[in-house]
Amino acid sequence: MMFGGRSVREWFLFGANRLIVTGLLAIACFVALTAFAALDLPLRSILNDGDTIETLFQTLVGVLITGMTLVVSINQLVLSEEFGSLGRQRERMDKSMAFRKESEREFRWTGPPEPSRFLSTLINTSVDRAEALREAVDGNPDRVFRNRVDQLVDRIETSADQTTDELADAPFGEFTIMRAALSYNYSWKIYLVRRVYWEHRENVSDDEREAIENLVDILALFGPAEEFFKAHYLQWELVNLSRRILYTGVPALISSVCAALYLKPGIVSGSTLGVPSLVWLINLGVTFALVPFFIFTAYVLRTASIAKESGAIGPFVLHESERAPLIDWDE
Repeated sequence: MMFGGRSVREWFLFGANRLIVTGLLAIACFVALTAFAALDLPLRSILNDGDTIETLFQTLVGVLITGMTLVVSINQLVLSEEFGSLGRQRERMDKSMAFRKESEREFRWTGPPEPSRFLSTLINTSVDRAEALREAVDGNPDRVFRNRVDQLVDRIETSADQTTDELADAPFGEFTIMRAALSYNYSWKIYLVRRVYWEHRENVSDDEREAIENLVDILALFGPAEEFFKAHYLQWELVNLSRRILYTGVPALISSVCAALYLKPGIVSGSTLGVPSLVWLINLGVTFALVPFFIFTAYVLRTASIAKESGAIGPFVLHESERAPLIDWDE
């Protein structure tokens, strides 16, 4: 199941709070710079040249100013999705209402307005449709067909239980909802249902065919719902990214300007752990100046990974990790 494991890689890319990832990147940078400075290299003599320190932080000031303009581009990207003519906004509303009405027909009630509960309702409805399919094929003379339907329904129920547990009371804007939604693998389930039908279509009655189509219909609704919530989640991520770059960028810019103006050889003396005190200050200043870049890296790692792992909407399976062995095709 996608995102089902909890490996260090998955935690780092998806599950971890982005501020924690930022902190880890900053610590790694500071440790690497300090370890490099602790080596007995001729480069340490460069610290006696005040121009080198000044040039370093002047460069960082330029990088920070350039990076801050990136925030403007990010906000323009987000706002461009919100602005539009009245006709465009009406079209978006009409399409949203059309999807809502279609889901109401499948639910046979309005359905909840919250994203996590709406997805849970979709999943629970798919379980009900799967159970209806099992009941419909109970009297079918094709034993292999019945066994495959049983396997399929059991796996759908297991997957649904795991996903709805993650969705329970999950507020929108957190990755929990996206992880649960992406782990449901609706495309693979649609493929399996259709394959079971086509391999046994000669023995499928009209009632059984209708039950299969009903199950596929509710699974197909999960696709646009997932993509809609994913788009809004990524939009929220971009907003959080731009805000946090601004929050850290201004202090980093001020500290870099101060370091370029006032941090000179001889301003501090002595050493700690065999490393000159001036080196500790320089490494701390460089690391602090790079915090906005670490924030950018942390967010882009997750958004890019989500875009890659989720693939495109539709009944196609783009990743091998989605091919959960739900049915034994060898019997």
